[in-house]
Amino acid sequence: MRRTAIFATLVAVLGSACTGASVERPVPQGSGGAFMVQVDAGTDGQAISPLIYGVATASPDELRQLGASIDRWGGNPSSRYNWVNGHAWNAARDWEFRNVNYGGQPGSAADRTIQEDLSASVAPLITIPTLGWVAKDASNDSRSLNVPGEGGPPLSPGSDAIKGYDPTANRVRTSVPSFARKPGPFVDSPPADSPAVYQDEWVSHLLNRFGSGPKGLQYFAMDNEPDLWSAIHTDVHPVRTSYESMVANFEEYSTAVKAVDPAAKVLGPDVSGWTAYQYSTLDAGSDNFATHADRNAHGGVPFLKWWLGQIAKKDRAAGKRTLDYLDVHYYPQAAGVYSASADAATRALRIRSTRSLDDPSYQDESWIGQPVHLIPLLKSWIASEYPGTGLSISEYDWGGQMDASGAVALAEVLGRFGRDGVDMASYWTFPPVNSPAGGAFRIYRNFDGKGGAFGDRSLTAKVNRPGLAAFAARHSSGGAVDVVLVNESLTASAQVALSIAGAPDRQAVEHLLAGGSSVIELRSIPSLGQSITLPPLSVALIEVPKS
Repeated sequence: MRRTAIFATLVAVLGSACTGASVERPVPQGSGGAFMVQVDAGTDGQAISPLIYGVATASPDELRQLGASIDRWGGNPSSRYNWVNGHAWNAARDWEFRNVNYGGQPGSAADRTIQEDLSASVAPLITIPTLGWVAKDASNDSRSLNVPGEGGPPLSPGSDAIKGYDPTANRVRTSVPSFARKPGPFVDSPPADSPAVYQDEWVSHLLNRFGSGPKGLQYFAMDNEPDLWSAIHTDVHPVRTSYESMVANFEEYSTAVKAVDPAAKVLGPDVSGWTAYQYSTLDAGSDNFATHADRNAHGGVPFLKWWLGQIAKKDRAAGKRTLDYLDVHYYPQAAGVYSASADAATRALRIRSTRSLDDPSYQDESWIGQPVHLIPLLKSWIASEYPGTGLSISEYDWGGQMDASGAVALAEVLGRFGRDGVDMASYWTFPPVNSPAGGAFRIYRNFDGKGGAFGDRSLTAKVNRPGLAAFAARHSSGGAVDVVLVNESLTASAQVALSIAGAPDRQAVEHLLAGGSSVIELRSIPSLGQSITLPPLSVALIEVPKS
């Protein structure tokens, strides 16, 4: 669950994290004549994973209307969800460290969600709590007291306490212990007041109800942002996580899940963002990461790269995988972007900042202050440390859901995910169906209200100058070609000449999301040879039939 960046003064210590020229380009405001878009339809193209079109906590109707492929059960509450009770969790720092009813109803909130997801033909992504403590009940009166404002290093190696605070009393007030493995036989429905819960027993419970595989459960994330436990769940876990503890925690729980369901696809380490890719939370020290002693003790290697290498080493020794997807969360850090702001400067910045996903020349306009180059960076770490691991971005949002700039940004994010080979992604939580951002999501997944979706094989699309983004794909079944065009200008229409090599001139269909609208309009294009007009801040999908 997203918050403002907790550690935001790292410019001086992040200089070696990734490389690339730093060239800032403003979003053009519409000058310079027609745009030329060239698509190469004469190649097979690269597969686009259908799992990049994920959301979180949406209803079955919302899932269907958006055309979502994944529904994530996650966020801060999931870290302390008590599956035995079925609806108890703790709100942690989000609301006074109080226990709360997860779904607002009796019975299992998780079971209900999974059943609803499967009824909508959407794959559930389930978060397994690995924090070690879950809510003992759903009473708001069960709360932690006298919690410090932040966590810190352990008093001594292996201690659960920090200077000035021991979590024992608050654990008793709010929680019961949670373990990766049960030492005895599983019970499908343990008593709601069980003195402890076991996560492998929960996986067994879920598989008994829903089965494993494409028509049941496949995807399990190992908790939510464990790098922030000491900041969010300070009452029961005040100790900052280290390089070593993050590996040990993942291995303890992922092996337990795989022991129950060897076919399960496991995601980790589900860290919160840029700082957590580079450092452990223990690195914060007393100088906001300037010394970063934990990273130095591990050869100066960025945390996430080191973590991947350690998991690969352990998996090779065991002869089987515990990690299937490297999973991170990512939000734009530039001021105002992840918000509802819709002034001209924020609109332009929101659109521009999508380049942080894959443009090595884009210097992030935030406290990061350098190229992020996110997708290529993470894929390079996978290639060097644990080849064959998928890449997941299970939490992201570019803000401006109700504004045209939010629609443009989301259209570009989804286009980049497909073009750059991301394997799984989930928006947090979901763009409202009847919002501009919801319209941008539907452009890729349900542009005609009947399940019409962007193709599944990414094709090269070249644009002659900045100001317009283009993403192209072919349908492996049938061979039709789709082109998504995004006019980045805040004020000017774009005249677009579209050329598709390998596809003769023919009639096409345009599905247009005009700037600020949530309605996708249908228009006929008599000939691909004619110019296509895109209003300011609009998104269009051009459907080109095979014959």
